[in-house]
Amino acid sequence: MNVAAKGKCGKFKAFLRHEDGNSTIEFVLWLPLVLAILLLIVDSSMLFMSRTHAIRVLQDTNRLYSVGQFTGTPAERITKAQAYALSRLQGLSPSATITTTETNRVVRTRATMETAEIAQIGFLGLMIDTTMVVAAEHRVEF
Repeated sequence: MNVAAKGKCGKFKAFLRHEDGNSTIEFVLWLPLVLAILLLIVDSSMLFMSRTHAIRVLQDTNRLYSVGQFTGTPAERITKAQAYALSRLQGLSPSATITTTETNRVVRTRATMETAEIAQIGFLGLMIDTTMVVAAEHRVEF
């Protein structure tokens, strides 16, 4: 065996004896868990942000209804309120549905949205219900 080949063989054996790569193996083992937690955080943050936005839209809709912003017969006002809320929520969930009712001078609006359309990654879809329901009510002032 020549000297160059013997030197290469010795370097390879020295490489196998080194334990410098142990932390790399631990990193590779922990990486999927860390990524799963990160994806869970992103999805849950999107759902909470969307829920907060939806509540605000419903509160605005009910406030506008209660001060007489939507004009016409009671049925027309309800239809206009639903259209207003739906136009603001379709960016979050294209298949969102809105239901508005007025009973005893109180306007109630309820939105139903698909969480699969809201969650960016879909990681939470395995663990939670597939719909998000948000509701708000306001006393009619006019």
